Amino acid sequence: MFNHLKSQLLTGGILMAILLAYLFPDIGSTGGPLKTEITTKIAIALIFFFQGLTLNTRKLLISVNRWRLHIYCQSCIFLVSPALMLLLIILFGRWIPSNLQPGLLFLSVLPSTIFSSTVFTANSGGNAGAALFNATLSNLIGVVITPLWCLALLAKANNEFPPVGSLIAKIAFFIILPLVIGQLIRIATTDQAITRFGKAIKRFNNGTILFVVFAAFCDSFNTDVWANFPFFSILLAVSYSSLFLGLLSYLAWTFSWLASPSASQRIAVFFCSSQKTLAAGVPIAAVVFAG
Repeated sequence: MFNHLKSQLLTGGILMAILLAYLFPDIGSTGGPLKTEITTKIAIALIFFFQGLTLNTRKLLISVNRWRLHIYCQSCIFLVSPALMLLLIILFGRWIPSNLQPGLLFLSVLPSTIFSSTVFTANSGGNAGAALFNATLSNLIGVVITPLWCLALLAKANNEFPPVGSLIAKIAFFIILPLVIGQLIRIATTDQAITRFGKAIKRFNNGTILFVVFAAFCDSFNTDVWANFPFFSILLAVSYSSLFLGLLSYLAWTFSWLASPSASQRIAVFFCSSQKTLAAGVPIAAVVFAG
């Protein structure tokens, strides 16, 4: 119950961060006083350093061998998700403006978000090692799979792909490297020392998520991204996205017993399978929807 309450508080914090971004977009936008173009990258690296520091190495290695769980997560992310969106468009296509359909399809083929999936799983008493492994794996796979899915679903006949090497390098530098350093330090220290700072690290992780969300929305508000869309289009996009993510979450949890009978692993499956990344989605979208 307590872990569930913490997740609800974090969700409320995300909504508050969006509201603050709307009220004060200059503070968190690129080039602003917070220098979010730099500080967000540092914050993400730090959260994975601390995740590596607190993550039980043995549990992470055990997670690597859970192939049924990994196959279930990746299938939800890259197969069930686009199939569900296609079904919704077939059923409700007459009420979905044609200019919204490509964006909805793009949403459905994005990989999972890494740091929030891991933190939400840890806060809810789930297996953080399984969540981290699957979320990271989906981002590595998604660098190639997402553009290919977009070409197929959107019937694009071009050969433009996101800068694959650059995106993999960013994942390696800001996620994998800090995680490995944290793991190496953990091996050299005692569990008691890590446990002592466990609560402080969790609070830092939650604050990092709020900061990254705040920065992302500050940029969108400051550059008038929302001004290019009438209110009705935004309302439709939010409604269909919410319907899609709600159904995807329901399916991911309902059938998560196929991945594992363990409650902690089912929690990891739920968060990894039902979220979509902003960090990797933005650079991919910049190329897929260019022009």
